[in-house]
Amino acid sequence: MSELLDRINDIRMTCRPRCTFSLERGKGETYWHSRPVLYVHSVYDRSSVLAGQPRRLFVEQWETWEHARAALSELRKKDRTFKYDDYGEGGGTSHIPSSVLTRHLPNDEG
Repeated sequence: MSELLDRINDIRMTCRPRCTFSLERGKGETYWHSRPVLYVHSVYDRSSVLAGQPRRLFVEQWETWEHARAALSELRKKDRTFKYDDYGEGGGTSHIPSSVLTRHLPNDEG
């Protein structure tokens, strides 16, 4: 548990502007599953070609929603400032397709 809290604190110290967290089903460009995943949300910084676009990074994954919620409940007992949005087993996703994130970039084809 302290390893997860250490990771989260590292993320919170380096993430600008202030980041948020969500617990949701795993979904990305190349994967989809029903296991709960904790993601951190922020925006890409000025040095990135995706500057200003939403950024979502994987933090942790659990086998069951019960395990995830129990672990995050314990984490909240140790750090009351930690908050997250729980999208639930049948809830939505914060995944944004890369085609949406890169639509402002020039097309080099042809």
